[in-house]
Amino acid sequence: MTITKKYLKPLLTGIVATLIMTFVMLGITMDFQILLLSGTIIFFISGIINSNNNGHYLIVVFLITFIYLALFILIILKELPDLWYFVLIFFMASLLGLFYNSYKKKIIISFSLFSIIVLFLTIKIIPQNIENQFTQTRFEQLPEFSINEMSGNIVNSESLKGKVVVLDFFGTWCKPCIGELKELDKVQLAFKEDDDVVFYVINANLGGDTPEKFEAFIKKNQYKFNFAYDHKSEIHKLLKLQQFGLPVLLIIDKEQNIRLQHVGFNPAETEFAEHMIETINSFK
Repeated sequence: MTITKKYLKPLLTGIVATLIMTFVMLGITMDFQILLLSGTIIFFISGIINSNNNGHYLIVVFLITFIYLALFILIILKELPDLWYFVLIFFMASLLGLFYNSYKKKIIISFSLFSIIVLFLTIKIIPQNIENQFTQTRFEQLPEFSINEMSGNIVNSESLKGKVVVLDFFGTWCKPCIGELKELDKVQLAFKEDDDVVFYVINANLGGDTPEKFEAFIKKNQYKFNFAYDHKSEIHKLLKLQQFGLPVLLIIDKEQNIRLQHVGFNPAETEFAEHMIETINSFK
């Protein structure tokens, strides 16, 4: 077998694995819990497919994984460096698969034990990592501004003093925003009898949104938030949130200090609602 043929198969296998993972990420879900589980299985199978290859095992595993892992490092780890172990897990899964035909019984046992570690990371560690990456504590005075409610009322931020205020900057086109809103609704329901906690979902007037599109979204989804439209993104800019994209959630204490900022949302944040409820209660 020539060197070209010897290493062409693992390279092609890696391309297919990358395409499958890309399809999962873009077409199905960006939930990092699902991505870790699916990636572990896909790269283990990719290793098995090449288990008869007599090339150097490290080169074979490198060829299987390097395209996807390079993209993962450049795109995902740049924003979420705490997920570094994804690289190690996928590399090890491929390596175990590569030795499947030679040590079938041992590899089955090893992969079973390996899967327990992956499940632990999936259930316990990923949600913590995502929350830590997305959440930032702040302590700065809230600047004064006016909120244009969709009902037509104009509320001055100063009038909200004495209340814990949750501002969620949102876009109707933004999938993470829509996912976060479902969880934020659980938080709001926990305080539905508490007049000292106020929730505003503010359309940030980005990505082609209009008041009409926002109104249609509100009618379709029947949430009970206070809805507002940020004309010309004035509030979004005033709070210096342009660099973060959407969604961005701020929690403001009763003295009108910004205390917490949460940027983005991922379905892997399985304790999002619980942590937000706990945080809001700490400011009451």
